[in-house]
Amino acid sequence: MSSTTSIVSKISQFLTGDIIFLLALFAVLFVLTMYLGKGRLVSVILAFYAATILYKSFPYMEKLLVATGEKPLLFNKLGVFLVFLVLIYLAINKFISHYAEYGPGEGALRTGGFVLAMLIVLIVFSYTTISLDPLHNFGSQIDAIFGTEARLFWWSLAPLVLLGFL
Repeated sequence: MSSTTSIVSKISQFLTGDIIFLLALFAVLFVLTMYLGKGRLVSVILAFYAATILYKSFPYMEKLLVATGEKPLLFNKLGVFLVFLVLIYLAINKFISHYAEYGPGEGALRTGGFVLAMLIVLIVFSYTTISLDPLHNFGSQIDAIFGTEARLFWWSLAPLVLLGFL
């Protein structure tokens, strides 16, 4: 009985709010990728990098931020970012038609790799571009992994490396 309690205790310590949130987000992205196709997810990942650069250097940002309050301002910023992201996505998606289909088992594994790359991009986006804290504030465990500038650089590079290997 104590070994079962010990196992349940270890699992509950591992399954923090952040892990559950990231697993749920992974599952949603995985299903969307299986439905829409890997090529579209790759286009979104690549578009995120260019959209982030444009968003950070956009000179008229303060004129477009009209909302007040924490959450409305967050959605206002996300709206401006999404304009850049969608325009760049449409341009990139013209050149990335779709990834070739793979044999049994390979498709799901590669799709999981693409989704992992997108998940990393979203976390890095939250730490560097627009803080998503009003929607979900990552705990100290995730902060320790992504917290410093040097680590953020390497985590920003990780999705591109993953795309190169997949």
